[in-house]
Amino acid sequence: MPRGLFSAILQAQRITRQTAFSARLTAGHSTMASNTPILPCREHDGIKLKPSDMYPNRLQSPTYSIPSSLQPHLDTAAAHLRVSRTVAFPTETVYGLGASSLDPDAVKKVYSIKGRPADNPLIMHVSSLNMLDRLLPPKDQYELSPLYIRLISEFWPGPLTLLFPSSNPPPPPAPQTNAIRMPNHPLALALINHADLPISAPSANSSGRPSPTRAQHVYNDLNGAEGLGCILDGGECGVGVESTVVDGLAWKEGGGGYVDILRPGGLGVEEIARIVAEVDGGKDITEIRIHGRQWTRNAVASSSKTVRADALPKANGTAPSTPGLKYRHYSPRIPVFLLMPSNTFPQPPIHADDNSPSTILDRLAKSIAKPGGRPRLGFLHYTKSPLSTQIATTDHAEIIPISLGPDSTSAARRLFSGMLELEEVANKVEGILIEGCADDGLGLAVMERVGKAVGGGGLSGGLDVGEAVEGGSAGRFWVQV
Repeated sequence: MPRGLFSAILQAQRITRQTAFSARLTAGHSTMASNTPILPCREHDGIKLKPSDMYPNRLQSPTYSIPSSLQPHLDTAAAHLRVSRTVAFPTETVYGLGASSLDPDAVKKVYSIKGRPADNPLIMHVSSLNMLDRLLPPKDQYELSPLYIRLISEFWPGPLTLLFPSSNPPPPPAPQTNAIRMPNHPLALALINHADLPISAPSANSSGRPSPTRAQHVYNDLNGAEGLGCILDGGECGVGVESTVVDGLAWKEGGGGYVDILRPGGLGVEEIARIVAEVDGGKDITEIRIHGRQWTRNAVASSSKTVRADALPKANGTAPSTPGLKYRHYSPRIPVFLLMPSNTFPQPPIHADDNSPSTILDRLAKSIAKPGGRPRLGFLHYTKSPLSTQIATTDHAEIIPISLGPDSTSAARRLFSGMLELEEVANKVEGILIEGCADDGLGLAVMERVGKAVGGGGLSGGLDVGEAVEGGSAGRFWVQV
């Protein structure tokens, strides 16, 4: 039999099997068990990416080799995506709740499952530059800038989301852009490539809750949700906070433009600024902004300001162009308090007479303790920090410590899982204390998420700065160590 004919027969058989499986999914939709299946995919290291030989980029049309043990699970997940269902899957940042970006009904299910506000946009995920091209306006209307070409070459796949003009934007005031990234996780890339669909995916959790970094976190929150087909278990996420979102559409070759970091995340602002300077041929030719405000290089810790809602751009009647600009996120179901130690944060102009750790804890304990009770407080801290040493000896509350590791990189990986762990029944606490860190590296991303978690309660409403507690500013306490 000629090789071409044999290949065509195999392809037809594969399509027939996928079509039949999709039909079974649709037919069984109303009778599926309430438990969402978790499909084990921890052997994802066996997925091999072969870079493209095509000019100009190795990511133009890469191919993926998938181990036989994972193939059935990817078949299942891809089939769900093709019949307007959603799939939870790991990326290097957090677990995502994905739906076909080309299927409006499927995308609506993402919003429904999460309870996500309809004007909070989603990020699209692609597995190749060819797939990116399919989402962009025609080349006679838009071409990638030298800055975007360099950022993609340097950081894709990775925790960087870029804003692109939409090929078919809805009427204003809806955003005229799409946020797109290529995740750096073999399972995510293999799923997107296998389904041959761009996947719109926010974090796989109820809106306002801490983002999941393990499959079990997704199951605990979304198990049995209508429209959730399966959860791909790829183990723990390596970065732990969402991607950095960059709007570089106002960059101008030769200077005079700006680059706006709309959401600090798993790629430090310093890295973005480095590439901008290299493309420009010098520093400070292009202004670097965060949330529309000029970024100050090597600034002292400023998280007491930058994480507050009043540091975000004011609403101007337009819908947000990227997640995280309008709504509260990352909130556990219990109160969260930010402790800003004096060895990292400058003394605020207004503070209590006694800002010692014991005094701060006494105030916090009294504010949340039940009558006659001694509260249990979870404490997310940095390894061997002065604050952690002093708080560990308090008599005012029972402290349940969880280390964030030695620095902001480890803190990014452990922050959400630490908050979720403290919510579990075995370690039930009345409040969570989180030690603050400086803004450099991933510190800005960590502190922005901590700042939005302050107040707790799993809220998903508009951003605010929480309830003020005696001795603190809206759940934030400067502590003398």
